[in-house]
Amino acid sequence: MENTTLYIDPETRDLVFDENGNFKMISGDDTTVQNVRHTLLTWIAEFFADETHGTNYPEIVGMNENDIDENLIKEVFREAIFQEPNVSRIDSLSISFENRKITATFTATLVSGETINMEVAA
Repeated sequence: MENTTLYIDPETRDLVFDENGNFKMISGDDTTVQNVRHTLLTWIAEFFADETHGTNYPEIVGMNENDIDENLIKEVFREAIFQEPNVSRIDSLSISFENRKITATFTATLVSGETINMEVAA
């Protein structure tokens, strides 16, 4: 199967077992969605085996509230989303801030033509 991986529970971030006790697998667009979510939840260079993977949070974390450059923040998120090669385009992207948390809400079109909607808070 192409574009297949282990399923990771989005809430607990644990591997999941199926009813037979085997690791649950996902494929196709589900894999792409999971990959994008994990990229946005990972700080760049956090994973020792690939220091280019993740979101460049060091570039935007710690900004003074009066100096927030929303365009810069959106670009950081765009770069992270496009690390997944099966994302064709980002149709919409909005950023919100609350209690030192950044939330990205976006819609993207995948290479398959499917549309995904996602909200990720970091």
